[in-house]
Formats: sequence, structure tokens, C-alpha cells
Amino acid sequence: MAADDKILGFIKKGTCAALSIALALGAGSYAQRYEYMLGGENISVVYAQDELDGHKYVASSSGYNLYVSEEDLSVIIEDKTTGARLESYPTYDDQKCNATWIGAMRSAVVMTLISANDDTKQADLVNDDVDKKITYTDTGFTATLYWNTYKLGVTLEVSLTDEGLTARIAEDSIKEDGDSYYIGTVSMYQYMGTSYLDDKEGYMFIPDGNGALVYLDDKEGRFSSGYSALIYGEDVGFDESEVNTLLLDRYNTISDPQQILAPVFGIAHTDDQIAFLGIVEDGAQRADINVMPNGVSIDYNRSYARFILRKLYTQPTSNNSTSGSLHVYEADRSHSDLQVRFKFLSGEDANYSGMATSYRQYLLDNGLVTKQDVSYNTRIDFLGTERESWLIGTSAVVMTTTDDIRDIYEDLESSGVTTLMSVYKGWQAGGLYDLPITKYKADSKIGGTKDLTALIKESEEKGIKIYLYDDALLINPDEQNATFNVVKKVNKRRYEYETYKDVYDTFLYVTPSRAGDVLDDVLSEYIKNGVDNLAIAGITNTMYTYTYSGNKYTRFDTAESYKSTLDTIYDSAELVLETPIASYWSDTRAFLDMPLYSSSYILEDVEVPFLSIVLTGIMPVYAQYMNFEANKKEFFLKMVESGSFPSFYITKESSSELINTNSCDIYSSEYSSYKDTIVSYNTEFKALHDKTQDAVIVRHELLDNNITKVTYSNGVVIYINYGDTAQTVDGITIDTMSYEVAE
Repeated sequence: MAADDKILGFIKKGTCAALSIALALGAGSYAQRYEYMLGGENISVVYAQDELDGHKYVASSSGYNLYVSEEDLSVIIEDKTTGARLESYPTYDDQKCNATWIGAMRSAVVMTLISANDDTKQADLVNDDVDKKITYTDTGFTATLYWNTYKLGVTLEVSLTDEGLTARIAEDSIKEDGDSYYIGTVSMYQYMGTSYLDDKEGYMFIPDGNGALVYLDDKEGRFSSGYSALIYGEDVGFDESEVNTLLLDRYNTISDPQQILAPVFGIAHTDDQIAFLGIVEDGAQRADINVMPNGVSIDYNRSYARFILRKLYTQPTSNNSTSGSLHVYEADRSHSDLQVRFKFLSGEDANYSGMATSYRQYLLDNGLVTKQDVSYNTRIDFLGTERESWLIGTSAVVMTTTDDIRDIYEDLESSGVTTLMSVYKGWQAGGLYDLPITKYKADSKIGGTKDLTALIKESEEKGIKIYLYDDALLINPDEQNATFNVVKKVNKRRYEYETYKDVYDTFLYVTPSRAGDVLDDVLSEYIKNGVDNLAIAGITNTMYTYTYSGNKYTRFDTAESYKSTLDTIYDSAELVLETPIASYWSDTRAFLDMPLYSSSYILEDVEVPFLSIVLTGIMPVYAQYMNFEANKKEFFLKMVESGSFPSFYITKESSSELINTNSCDIYSSEYSSYKDTIVSYNTEFKALHDKTQDAVIVRHELLDNNITKVTYSNGVVIYINYGDTAQTVDGITIDTMSYEVAE
């Protein structure tokens, strides 16, 4: 290999001179990083070695160098600028790990296998009889792998780009030739960026809710398990019913954990100023993210994605609930290419905010998100009607009519609040939970269809958009025929969503194809009436495997169907989505109900607004309703920190009227109680937005003494003090539980 193909150089000035120096030095097996002075400037020159810690030089990009071990396909990534490294294997052996752990730590590809009722057997490149055929390319290598004992094979494709490394297993390369072993899960480079105990400073990033970090300190064996969650949420097609802890056998007191909304994970070594952001590009619909701090089984930190090809599940042997059941595995594996992109970050970008800004650019470059109008509006959502049980059937509980909304808008306008948007829930005939919505017909109790249409058009003329809310996922079997077009789990049992409420205790899921047909039909009615503002929920963040008419459909099928439906609506209407997963970010004008917290798992050291950094300034991002936050002051500051807009859930009538409805958990919503807060929030957040405008967040820092510093691309800096004493930072004093803006 020619020397000039292996040169790695970085300079502040005088590129040509530095290149000449590097070429003169050559590309020997023991090359080093050299420091030179040229024109008063320090020049750092690094060039590749033929071999590095038993790994062969393979390829270079503009910023990094790639080495691979032909034995186990582990890799080393070397930063050209600093010489810092990321390894896909532990460089220190504590002599405590058995052969199985060593195989997992060193192997580029690790699989778990299913044999009969066991899904725990590991296959790797260290402990097994594996045929390897390695072919080198200009950017990396391709390795055809075959496990002779298990008669299983895959082809791993690794490519180094200017932005990072891609690891790929194409769907058509996966081989299952035997009848005793099948592939359960596959992961590539589980230990990329791994470290031992507290040998490195930094953290692992978890995409839990808005985001969280796990520091790379010595956890001293405090945790017996790590973080593991399916990308885009749990799969109800496999999940068994859970026994919930209820208060008075009625109220579910346990909050659901936050979902993974974006297929990302990462590790930062802040002492070496090198990091990676992992993006699951193919196969995310059936993959999970695993973040394991030291002390969880072994003393190594690791963060990785794992692809699920097959699962074991419980199959009842009859319709009798007291009869037995069998543990069986899916007859057919999932079919998808599997690909992870590792985006490397160096220097001042080697941190979680660098990961977020890198992900934002990745989304924009690939058309996965579109720049929207980010003009400021306070979000005020309204509840129209609900239902409570009556002697026969149900009766309407009217909370906010169209005239009530007019009055509220007029009252707010007189108080100087003119920048508004609203989502109207429970507008349909039959109330909030008469689902699915099959026609554009408003409840007569709120004013009827004609008056609702008039309200929407009147408001539009004043610059206020009213979006009609539609949970397109659910069907209410108490109100509509649910015999057909409902989701069944893989065991052929109908999936039932339990509400733990009195009026409607169970909902079902509409099949994706039926949801698409219904939305298409009702969209035509909306448009005929001149209404094209829609807020879609349910299908925006729910993905599952299901069976219908004897056929099995995967999460890939569900995602594709929902994506097609949302694409169609987005092209025809003004569409906003409630807590959408990343797959649908290109189909929404705004992000509704952004979580501002993580699930607060005990292993998480600190929360960070990762998703908000990604999307703020790209589209309007609305926080969840402030009505129901216990610590409203902290929640206010979280909105300031993340660049989110405030949201309120409002009714004209007192929320006490909802005590006997399925909305009984709305305990505070009356407009008269929130008017002053709406006015003050609108004033404060509008003034803040006037300063940031459509700028994006370029840096987010957690400073000492509970201070957070947020820097925007237009130079505006916001300091937030979450502490109980005033602090001075950069010459600016921030009072306790307050914020300051520097321009």
C-alpha cells in the first residue's frame, strides 16, 4: 500500500507543508504522531500504521483510520487529528470473564440462537467453528461468515465514510440451513467504545424519553440490570397481560416508562474527546437498545443495538383460560436489512449535544425531517364532550362548546394573547371515545358540524389554527362493531387495551389497513367541508406484530402501512402528530407532547433534552400539558431549556364534571383557573422566541451548581438555574429557579 494512501494529517495552517512532512516520514509499521512548528503555528501530523494492537490497517477517511482483526473482525477507529481511539473490544482483561463473555466482547457479530424452547445460546466468532471469507474494499471490508455447527450464516459489510462507520448485514445474506438452530437476535459491534469501570471519563447516552446519560464512573456493583427497550415501544403482539398494582382496585398508579422515539444510542469519552452516535438505519422496527453500565454481569460499559429476528411466545392450547399453553418460536423470522451507522465525533463535538446536532443534520440531509414554520404559538387544547354511564347506555358530559371556544379566544385576545393554536378533542358525535371517527360529524351538544366548521374558518382568519383530534389506533367495542378489522396477537388472541376506567374499560386496536381506509374516507369529508387541520394520535407511536385472517404481519408491515397513510394526509392537509416516532417526523408540521423527562430509571445519572436539541428550530415542539405537572416551576424551566412551547388542556366547565367519565384523571382544566397562567406564559415564551427565532440549539452544557447553559446558532445564550441559591456564570447572575438570556 502506497504511503500517500495512509497519511493521516491535521494542521491549523499550512496543509501542503504538513502533507510534505508526512510524506517524507513515510508510513512505517510503527509510525507516530509528530509535532512541528510552521510559521509560528503548531502542526500535528498522524499517519497510519500497518498494524495497530494486532489489527490490520484497512482504510482511511478524511477524519479517521480503520483497522480490523481478521480473527474476530473487531475494529479500531483512530482519530487522525488527535490519535484518540475507539475500540470495539476491551483493551484491558480483568481475568474475570468466562469464554462466553470474551466471545461477546471481541466478536464483530454476536447471535443468540433458538433451539426448541431455549433462546439463550450464544454464537460468536471466538468460541465457535466459523468459516470466514474476508474481502477488502476501498472503504473497508466484507466478511462472509458461516457457523458450521449451527448451519447459520451472515455476511458483514463494514465501510468507513467521512462521517463514520457503517456495519451492515443484508437480508439476503442471512442463511438458516439446518433444522435444529435458528437465529433469535443479531448484534454488530456490541462493545464499540467500551471501557472498564472508571478507566474513561464520559458517559453513555440513552434515548429514554427526551434523553439521559449514564456516567462512566465505577458503579461499585450497584446495578444488577441495565437499560433495554425496544425502539419505538413495546410490541403488544407478543406482550403478555400484566398484573397492575391498582389503588382501590380501580386506579393505575404506575406511570408507563417513556418510549424510545428515535433509533439512536451513543458513548462519549470526554477525556479523549472522541465519541460516537449510533443510528439504527435498517431494521429499527424490530431492534432494541441496550445500555449496560459496569457491574451488570461484568465490569465493562457497553451500549449497542440488537436486532430481533425471532421470538419465543406463549401459545394457549385452547380457548379455556385454565388450560395449558406452549412456548413456541416464530416459524418465520423477520425480513429486513440490518444496518447501524456509527457517526464519530471529535474535539468539542464529542459530547451529547454534538451527537444531537449531528443527528439533526443527518435527518435533514436524508429528508427524514423537513424545516417547518416555527412561528410562536401558545397551544390551548379543548375537550368537547365525554360520556358517563346512565340508566341505559351513556349520557353526554359537555365540557367546552364551540361558543365557549369563541368566548375564550375573545377573552384571551383582550388580554393580549393572539398567537394561539388548538387541538379540539371530543368534538365528534358520541364524544371523545366514540372511535374510530368514520365521518365528519360534530356532536350536536357542542354546536354541531356547521358551527364547528364556521369556528375553524373564523379562527383561521384570525391566524389561529384549530386541529381536529383523531386517535386512529383505537376502536371502542361498546360503541362500534368490533367483530372485524381488529388486531390479534401472534397467538391468535385478540389484543385488548385495558383502561382501568368505569365507562369504557376496554379498547381494541384497528388493523393498520382499516385505519388507513377510515382516515382516507374521513379526510375526503373534511376537505369537502373546507377543513384540513388534523391532529393524529395513536398510530403515531404504536408499532406491533399482529395476525389477521390467518396471516401474520410484522412491525415492518405496521410501520409501512402507517407511513403510507400519514404521507397521504400530509400531502392533502395541515397535519400535526402527537408524540411521533422518528419514522414519521417528515409527516408533521409540529411535534405535540414532547416528553421533557426520561423514565428516571435508577441507573440514569442525569437527564438531557436530546430530542429537543435535535428538533427545536426545525419544527414547533410543544411540551406535554403543564396542567398535570406537580412541580410547575421546574417544568417551566425545562421548557425554557429545551426550547419547547407551552401546552394547556382546557375546559369551560369544571373538571369535577369528568369524575364519572374515562377522563376522570383530568383533575384540573377549567379555563378560569388557568387564564392568568396562559397570559403570563404567552408573554414570556413569545419574548423568548423573539430572541431565538428559528435558530437551532448548537450546544447544551451541564455546568456546576445546577446551572444549564444553552447556546443557539444565532448567538443567543440561555442560562437556567435549577439550584436553591443564585449563581454567577460568565458574568451573568441567575437567581434561584430562574433563567437569564444573553444576546
